Amino acid sequence: MALGIYIEYTPRDGCRETLLGRLRDEAESCMRNDNGCLRMEVAVPQKAEDQRIFLIELWRDRAALDAHGAKPGHSHAWQEPLVESKRVSVCDVVASPEAP
Repeated sequence: MALGIYIEYTPRDGCRETLLGRLRDEAESCMRNDNGCLRMEVAVPQKAEDQRIFLIELWRDRAALDAHGAKPGHSHAWQEPLVESKRVSVCDVVASPEAP
């Protein structure tokens, strides 16, 4: 079963653009290099005063996500100085044009 990961970031003051750039790079890398990464989107609210950043991931299955997490050097520690808060939801995907 496909897995969706939905992450809501609230960046620290002055860190939004840096975090946004790093998340874009990470998303592109995952799409290019991780077998089983079906979709990786970085989104921002349309209201300029809303500083949150959203990362939306779609993985073929748990094995693909586990392989991604087991890659040498994989870590989210780089986010700590940039992120005030982070909310993560891991969901079973029940409908998606990309899900197998």
